[in-house]
Amino acid sequence: MGAVKKAFVVGGGIGGLTVAHALQRIGVSTRVIEMGDRHDRIGTGITLLGNALRALAELGLVDACLEGGHGWDIVSVRDGAGTVLSEQSSPRIWDPNRPAALGIMRPRLGQVLEDFATKSGAKIDFNTTVTQIDQDDDGVTVHLSNGETDRADLLIAADGAYSKIRQKIFGEEFKPHYAGQGVWRYTVSRTQSMNGFVLYRLPTGRMVGSLPLSKELCYLFFLESTDEKLRVPQDQVCDYLRNLLTPFTAPELVAAAEMVGVDKHISYRPFDVLMMPAPWHCGRVVLLGDAAHSLTPQMTSGGGMAIEDALVLSQELDRNDDLETALVSYCRRREERARRVYDIAYAICREERKPEHGRDYSMGLLREGYAFLAAPV
Repeated sequence: MGAVKKAFVVGGGIGGLTVAHALQRIGVSTRVIEMGDRHDRIGTGITLLGNALRALAELGLVDACLEGGHGWDIVSVRDGAGTVLSEQSSPRIWDPNRPAALGIMRPRLGQVLEDFATKSGAKIDFNTTVTQIDQDDDGVTVHLSNGETDRADLLIAADGAYSKIRQKIFGEEFKPHYAGQGVWRYTVSRTQSMNGFVLYRLPTGRMVGSLPLSKELCYLFFLESTDEKLRVPQDQVCDYLRNLLTPFTAPELVAAAEMVGVDKHISYRPFDVLMMPAPWHCGRVVLLGDAAHSLTPQMTSGGGMAIEDALVLSQELDRNDDLETALVSYCRRREERARRVYDIAYAICREERKPEHGRDYSMGLLREGYAFLAAPV
């Protein structure tokens, strides 16, 4: 029977749209409230590892996601000239006949998830915000910026690391902090040599990574450590990125540097991190995705953890007739797992900022993290 008949989801990103689809599948009428416009989706790409693909498969979403992106298996470490130093295949933890991981453009993934959510019956309100939340023993009422008032059994806050819902319900003391690192991302044409997760490493320790997004595209990423958040004037971004790529002589990176221009998508994002302590719910409001756990990307698992959250929350709401029991079970299954991934990713970030161990230390942490993610949710 389930504990919830109707739910609000605040935030129309990866976690919000996935949980909307998941809830509709179990018979929960779902309304997504998204402050942005449908046509405003931007960004380079995202990588979804096997644990995320496994969750998407359980929700009937994986085939469409794979069709919209590019599956890959290879993990390759190369020097700055492109010579392969080591190469291995990632384990296919979710299906031995399907790719180990997926790269996909964020706007494309967003569209796939939106299409499935709406086909499942979810309603999505774009350009809308929640102005007030009132909850009692029987439900939660939201007042919206468009003048509407609506009521449901549950409100799911999937509105990101700087969640306004989290702030309203849990207080301002829970907020992200800067991890001392950020990432440049640059979408470029993909060459045949960019056949998976490729890491180019200089003797100085500087690295550029490449991840495929489609047959034609990939994105380059470059991590930068700074004590304060980096701010580069917009008219200097292209020169700045060229300078980052200049020490690398691999032909594909030389070509990428030559293509840097204002018509190419370049982004920089500082890592603002948060790990909410349990419980993740208060009354009839529950946190999901970055609103509960905003990670550094060393484990490439931010989006994947939000997808897992969506699956587990829908499972617990489906199998429990009591809402409090369902939310406690959701948090029990998710908080420890998310914290472990958060801790491993943050440890790698700290090591990259101020190395205290040998080169193999971070790779050991990464292998530990991947093995942990491969375990059942």
